[in-house]
Amino acid sequence: MNFRFLFPGLLLIAFFGVWFSPIFAQTPEDTNNTSDVGNNSSETEDPSASDEQDTNKKKPKKPVLDPESKRYNDLLKAGLLKVFEGEATYNYPRLKQYGLTHPIPRVRAAAALALGRLKSPVGVKILHQMIDRDGEWVRQAAYKGLADIGSRSSLDYFYVGAKSSDREIRVASFRGMGKTLDPGAREVLLKKGLKSDDKEIVKATLLGLGYYQVPEDLRIFIDYLNSEDEEFQKAAVEALGRHKTRTSMKILEDSFKDKTNLRSQILDTLTEQKNSFAIFALLRILNANADSENIVNEISARLYKLKAVGKYMTIVSDNTPLLREPYVGAPKIRDLEAGEVGKVVSKHSVAYIIPIEGQRIEDFYYKVLVNTKYKDAFTETVQGWVFGKYIQIRTISMPKEEKENKRKKPKQPSILDDMETSEPAPNNPQGENPNP
Repeated sequence: MNFRFLFPGLLLIAFFGVWFSPIFAQTPEDTNNTSDVGNNSSETEDPSASDEQDTNKKKPKKPVLDPESKRYNDLLKAGLLKVFEGEATYNYPRLKQYGLTHPIPRVRAAAALALGRLKSPVGVKILHQMIDRDGEWVRQAAYKGLADIGSRSSLDYFYVGAKSSDREIRVASFRGMGKTLDPGAREVLLKKGLKSDDKEIVKATLLGLGYYQVPEDLRIFIDYLNSEDEEFQKAAVEALGRHKTRTSMKILEDSFKDKTNLRSQILDTLTEQKNSFAIFALLRILNANADSENIVNEISARLYKLKAVGKYMTIVSDNTPLLREPYVGAPKIRDLEAGEVGKVVSKHSVAYIIPIEGQRIEDFYYKVLVNTKYKDAFTETVQGWVFGKYIQIRTISMPKEEKENKRKKPKQPSILDDMETSEPAPNNPQGENPNP
């Protein structure tokens, strides 16, 4: 072999190798960019491809569940679904089965809460068994269920729960005592609940005391209503609503003026009571705030929700006689005070002329329904007759949109209109012309 040609050949290979070999063609600057090997033209790069790669890197990978975890999740979902179906259909045997035997604690707790929401004595014994047999998570839910029901048969559990180291159980126990209406439980609420350092227990105690409807407790509610803590104020409003008496409704009515931060809750609480005391309180608030469009609309919506549509009256003079019969000289039931409200039941067909303050006034007698004056009366309301001069009548009708949906009439009255005391025009349902 002739070695004299070896050295020049190596030089030629070294010189021309960069043009023929991709390995030699890679420059030092590109050694770290392996994706560009063999491609020295920047114009042929695809930017969308790199963006897609970055997106794929940022997207988290979906965890792959092992068979055991998947079986647990499926069992949990199926159990909760069965509990909700059992609650919707009042299927107590199913709720008992899932509450006592289901392997997942969260399903058993859901069954306990469902039994409480149903508020049936049927669920009490089931919840007792769950408390006796189960762990902390389920016992908390079972105590909340018992508090929702408030059965006297749960008093022993409430007494034990009030001393529990578990705060959730303590709060539920004090809340449930009030619903039992047991005198002994009331003593515990007064001596232990109100003196607790835990705000939630104090609030639960106030709500529990509301069920007893004891007049002496009203002073407690007023004190907390006037406290600086808004949470206590709201609890006092709810407790007054649960009291459901004439006096408690009047306290809420009087508080509407000063407690501007509680106005919405006060109106909601009065609406929830669905008794004449609450309805008449809403009407008096409406009369006192007739110049506020927002308040009028708010109260009007709540009166419509209570189906309190029709004609209502407000007494405009003190010592207005409420008579047993619609004529002059009829026996008097009692005197009505200015500002009292009531529902107009009917209007007498005969008009009378009566001398009032030196004038001869002609008007009709109206049959009205008003609250009884005495707290110990057997009924909330009493009926009687009032002369039209002494009252102002307001008509409360359903909203215009509701009427249009139901009757499709071209013109509808507003929700609040003053009613004239003159005789209404005769109905003509057939739409016939009276003067053909």
